[in-house]
This record gives sequence, C-alpha cells and structure tokens, in this order.
Amino acid sequence: MRHPLAPHGYVKWTLVWVVMVLTLTGCWSSRELDELGVAVAIGVDKDEDDRYVLSVQIINPSEVASDAPTTRPPVTLYTTTGDTLFQAFRNMTTHSPRKVYVSQLRMVVLGPEIVNEGVTPALDLLYRNHEFRPTFFVTVARDASVSDILSTLTPYERIPAKKLMDSLIDTEENLGITKSVTIDNLIADVRSNGKEAVLPGILMEGDAATGTSTTNVEKVDAPTKLSIDGLSIFRGDQLVGWLKEEESQGYNYATGTVQSTIETFACDNPGTLSVEILRSNASMDAQLRSGKPTITIRVEVEGNVGEVDCVIDLSDDDKMKDINKKTEEVIEKKINAAINVTQEEYASDIFGFGNVIHRNHPAYWKQIKYDWKSHFSELEVKTDVKVKIRRKGKSTQPLQSEG
Repeated sequence: MRHPLAPHGYVKWTLVWVVMVLTLTGCWSSRELDELGVAVAIGVDKDEDDRYVLSVQIINPSEVASDAPTTRPPVTLYTTTGDTLFQAFRNMTTHSPRKVYVSQLRMVVLGPEIVNEGVTPALDLLYRNHEFRPTFFVTVARDASVSDILSTLTPYERIPAKKLMDSLIDTEENLGITKSVTIDNLIADVRSNGKEAVLPGILMEGDAATGTSTTNVEKVDAPTKLSIDGLSIFRGDQLVGWLKEEESQGYNYATGTVQSTIETFACDNPGTLSVEILRSNASMDAQLRSGKPTITIRVEVEGNVGEVDCVIDLSDDDKMKDINKKTEEVIEKKINAAINVTQEEYASDIFGFGNVIHRNHPAYWKQIKYDWKSHFSELEVKTDVKVKIRRKGKSTQPLQSEG
C-alpha cells in the first residue's frame, strides 16, 4: 500500500492546500462598524454654479442605541459639493470623521434643479457603484431643498429617513395616492420608449429652521412636518408636472397598484356612503382599428361597505348593485382624469400604453415609437371598471337615533 505522502500523494495534497489558500481569503475586506458612518438617506441637487450638492443623513449610533434622552440629534447631516457626484462623495471625507457606508441606504431625495435638468447623470453613480443596493426608494423634494428635508427631525421615528420610508409604504398600501419607486424601476422607465417615469414627492410643512431643532420633536404637534405628497410626472428624464391626489389614485387604479383605499360618494338621499377598497387588478389591451390604436383598461376591484351616513337598506340587492355602480363611476372618473391630464398637459405616457402597443402590435410600434409623444396625446383610451362589494359590515341598516 502506497504511503499517503509518497511523491505523487505529496504533490496532490500540496496542490489542494494551495487552492484553499488562494480561494479562502477570509475577511480581508471587512470593516469594523465603529469605522463607518451609516448613511440612511441621500439628497442630490445642483447649485448656482452647476456643481453637484450632496447631502447625506448619517446615523448617530450612540444616540439611537441609548434609551436615555439626550440633547443630541439621532442623525447628522453632512453636505458637500463637487463637479461630479462621485467627487462630491469623496469630498465628504473632509466633513465626516468616518467613511460613508451606503449599503443600508433607504431613500434618495432629488432636488428641483436635478429633476428639471435631467436625472440620468445623477443616477449613474447610484446605479453603477457596487456599494449601493438597488432597494432604496427614489423621491423628489417638493417646494423645499433636499438639505432642509433631510435636516428635519421627525417625531415617533427617531431616524427621519425611516419615517419617510415607512410613510411612503403606508400611504401606498392604504391610500393609493403615491407609488414607491426603486432605482431599478426608475432607470427602466427612463430608458423605455413606451413608458415614462413617476416619482413620489416629499413635502415639508412648517419652518425649515424649526425642523432642525430637537424642540421640533418635543411637542405633541410638531411645528415642522414631512409628508408624502403626490406623484411627479417625467418626460424622458426631466420632471414636467405633478398629479393631484385623485389623479394619482386614478393612475394607480389603471396600473393595478391600488392595494387599499377609501371611495366616498353621495347617496340618493342626503348623506354619503364610503367603500373600503381591499384589492384591485388591472389589465391593458391594444387594438388597431383603421390603422389607429385604441387602448382598453380593465379594472377589477373588491371592497366592503366601510361607513354609511345616509338612509339605505343594504339588505336590498338593488341597493347593493347601485353601490357597485356608483363606486365604478367614481373610480372611472379618477382614471379618466389622470389620462386626460397626462395627454393634454404633459404628453407623458406614465401608464405604459406604448409598451402595450409594442407587445400586441410590434410592427406598428416600430413605425411610431420615435414619435410616440404626439401619438400618445391623440390616443383613444377606454376604461372598463367592475366593482364587487363583498361585505356590508355588522349591520344592513344605518345607525340612527330613534324618534
């Protein structure tokens, strides 16, 4: 029997050890947490000299981890400038005592100069660099600078970026007037010929200077607040306008992203009735008629009777059919409002009708895709909304005091 360390065996085991040494590199690139500044939000804009202005919201770990109240804020905001966004990030080393760590980034806020000029150059680094995870949300600062928004301290949630992220998700899931957009979604829409991008807006209410002070979170009703406000409309990579609240809901109905919301309408007699929307689905189809495209949007909605403030008998099947019909009319009106404003005012196909035509009629799309903006403004769009009320609640009669 050959000894395991015979010449051939020795060479074999030597090769195995060499391969292991080369491949099992350990934690050579690891960095200690106390050497990093964890960034949770980034703001990007440009100044009057056309230089990038970068604002980074970084967690103060000692303040977040401590349960004892202190006078120090839970986050710190560092701001730098640079001829490029990459340079602005490197210039951050002159301000921050730690290297900025962006893998835990939750949100990017784009300023008015960036979105009006075009967002593509600013997105390149955020998408290309391997340290950025593509799960963060992209938003637009509305009527405020990005530094003012990221400097505002928020009640309830100690980290403002987490408050904004949670508010965005909650508003999207329970009201349907906004839409969360990751950088992957945004870049796909910006590069598409058949769909334009939308981004949620962030609004600051109150005085900016007050919002930076810890006194802002020491009051029951904070003087300065941050809220999610509407959807911005893009054409190419430039912002061209904003949708109103009902138009934003109409857009989300048309694209099948309304998860839950409330629809209220007038009863036949004085008073109102509210329906809680529980889920929605939407589909789009394109037809060619006499050489012209027509889009049909079909929306299916389920909901419950949520609140009754009028005299109505919910045990009556005809009354329930009437509630279904009125809810359909309310939703259809919102969808049509969103379509009309994007066609007539902004010429921006945020619905992706161009992509639908591309899928259904590729030969026709090839002829018009480079002039889609003018075709979109003249496009005929039909809507078909079906609502099914599942539950009426605990009572089929309105609660009224007896006379």
